[in-house]
Amino acid sequence: MKKIRVLITLIVLILLLAQALPAYAEMEYRFSDKGTINTDFSWGADDIIEAIDFELYAGYPDNTLGLNNNMTRAEFAAVLNRIVDAGGTPGPNWYDGAVDGLVKAGVIPDKSGDWDAPITRLEAAKWLGRLAKVYQVTVKDPGATFSDTSDPDAIYANKTGLMKGVSPGVLGADKNLLRGEAAVLLLRVAKSVDSNLPSDDELKQAMVEAIGDVNANIADFEARRNADLSFYDKLPYKRVTRNYFEYERKFMYAWRDDGRKNYQGKIDEVKVAEKHNAIAIVVCKIENESGYKGIAVARLKKIDGRWMMTQGGTPENRDLKYLQLVGIIK
Repeated sequence: MKKIRVLITLIVLILLLAQALPAYAEMEYRFSDKGTINTDFSWGADDIIEAIDFELYAGYPDNTLGLNNNMTRAEFAAVLNRIVDAGGTPGPNWYDGAVDGLVKAGVIPDKSGDWDAPITRLEAAKWLGRLAKVYQVTVKDPGATFSDTSDPDAIYANKTGLMKGVSPGVLGADKNLLRGEAAVLLLRVAKSVDSNLPSDDELKQAMVEAIGDVNANIADFEARRNADLSFYDKLPYKRVTRNYFEYERKFMYAWRDDGRKNYQGKIDEVKVAEKHNAIAIVVCKIENESGYKGIAVARLKKIDGRWMMTQGGTPENRDLKYLQLVGIIK
């Protein structure tokens, strides 16, 4: 009976919000090969979608994900650095700063090797094991090990849950790390590094300002009725990523002639459901200009020291646990 009441409550909340805010789906819909998430990586599909929504994983300029492609050493270093914010001194190559920062932090042993080469699962595990030690990631399974490597850093990555095997107890040490696998690892890292948490007030303020940017986008769209992003540089707060607005603007433009009104909204309350060093999830009570009230769930990421909204809108099935965490539903 309790589960039925929870489901009914959630349905009512979503129906209310559907009238209050546009319903923005997961950001993977931007990519032409999004189907490979479920066909080729069904075991990690939910995590890959989350990694995309948090902009921990980015596809290629041609709007493909390339999940079955190898992850290069440079790419993996770059995304890891963005999560732990290790800094670094830039150089002639696009990845030099990221590599330098991770070397100084003790995550990568040195700068040697071909950075355009694929990273193996063994090398990735070594990096993650060192990262876990540097950033004090909690050990989840003290007895975890791998049968195909005795490297202590790789095994420590397994103990902390950052790196799991291709099968129980087997790392697949000599295999290259695929980009789809890397997306799953990146989300694990982002949800495990908690050594420098933001305050709730910091996240709440970021969300209030993000809604200010969303309202600015709505006002601009209602005035110009196009998918042009020239308004982005004029945003009042710059608390929303360009990728989010690119998708949102296309969505609004596609439905421009269906009679739908895009209402601006205001936040009545913000609650932090989950937070880590680099990512957070907040739940908002929102009221729009027409008087409709509802709930929105937003994903935030720390980018260059600034919390930015990367995805948000109507609660989805995956968001039920966050509504429960903040007491919206019991």
